[in-house]
Amino acid sequence: MLDSAITAWSRSGSKVAAQKAEVLLKNMEALYEAGNSSLQPSAQIYTSVITAWANSDSPGSALRAEVLLKVLWAMYKRGNESAKPNVHAFTACINAWARSRERDAGERAEALLDQMIKLYENGVIYEKPNVLTFTSAMHAYARNGVRDAASKADNILKKMEAMGVKPNLQTYNVLMSLWGNSQQQGAGRKAESILTKLEDEYRNGRQDMRPTVVSYTSCINAWAKSTDYGKAKSAKAILDRMKEMYASGFISDKPNEFSYTAVINACATTYGEHDEKQEAFHIAYNVFKEISKSDELSPNHVTYSTFLRATSKLMPDGEKKESMVSTAFRLCIRDGQCDANCLFHMRNAASSDLVSDLLGCEDPMEAAKLSIDDLPAGWTCNVKSSQRK
Repeated sequence: MLDSAITAWSRSGSKVAAQKAEVLLKNMEALYEAGNSSLQPSAQIYTSVITAWANSDSPGSALRAEVLLKVLWAMYKRGNESAKPNVHAFTACINAWARSRERDAGERAEALLDQMIKLYENGVIYEKPNVLTFTSAMHAYARNGVRDAASKADNILKKMEAMGVKPNLQTYNVLMSLWGNSQQQGAGRKAESILTKLEDEYRNGRQDMRPTVVSYTSCINAWAKSTDYGKAKSAKAILDRMKEMYASGFISDKPNEFSYTAVINACATTYGEHDEKQEAFHIAYNVFKEISKSDELSPNHVTYSTFLRATSKLMPDGEKKESMVSTAFRLCIRDGQCDANCLFHMRNAASSDLVSDLLGCEDPMEAAKLSIDDLPAGWTCNVKSSQRK
């Protein structure tokens, strides 16, 4: 009965699931110590409680999960064979760190992974880490913002391949996301090489490796956030590649608004000589125009703010720039997609007279004081409330 109750709490999704499951576990341990041999806690029961902590948003959840894993290991060393930690227990604990957003989550997760590898290689445990174990350890780096997270995840991939464990779709998507956030030289090329490998795996018969919109958009983001020359052109090439792959039936996902916005962001963050900026704006404009005219997609507040930023940075001052800003901002407020970033980038791109005109003010000083909360509700109505400010 207690083991069933622990499992039920672990799967409940309740905010207090972990606390409830651990209370029941302690009751179970107490009853076993009192002489009820049928209630000896097993690795399966501990894993359920560790999983509950992994799914908890409570501070210190990951540390609590690791403490339970250590208790489980101590029980096994004292002779409880049923408490022998297995791949599920280790993976659940690593996942707890991956979900925690703690600053040292990546290091803690990789330390557990290395411990498991050592135990397996020494014959102490008979299950080696699986694809979920390795991918969860990579994910721990993806969520804690460490600067060299991509390189550390690459090292985990090498360990994975050395043990003969094949990466899956999620593994590659996590890696591309990490390179996208790395801001390292060559990040775009690295992510694209991973995408190409993913496509090749699917082409060669691994049906579970079919790239998704997340795969392509992660690659585009890697180019957008890189410092490489020609990144706008490279990002657009990935978008075009995705469209071609969809048209041919190779993939089942079309590009979405995030895919298009990521290309515009690659343009907006382009630095360099006049020719490169001119090419980047040409790409941004055509991509913005394409999504604006689409029957299936619409620009969201991020798309508008990113395009306004591209216009501000890449176009020389003059009538053409004023006209472009005016058109984009009027479309933005028509669609109810104006947030604080849209307002900010519009002000950066436009002259004071145009800002006054677009905001319906006679006095530029009055226009300069307007905040997002002062705008008509219809201008912001399609932006989620948490994203307006």
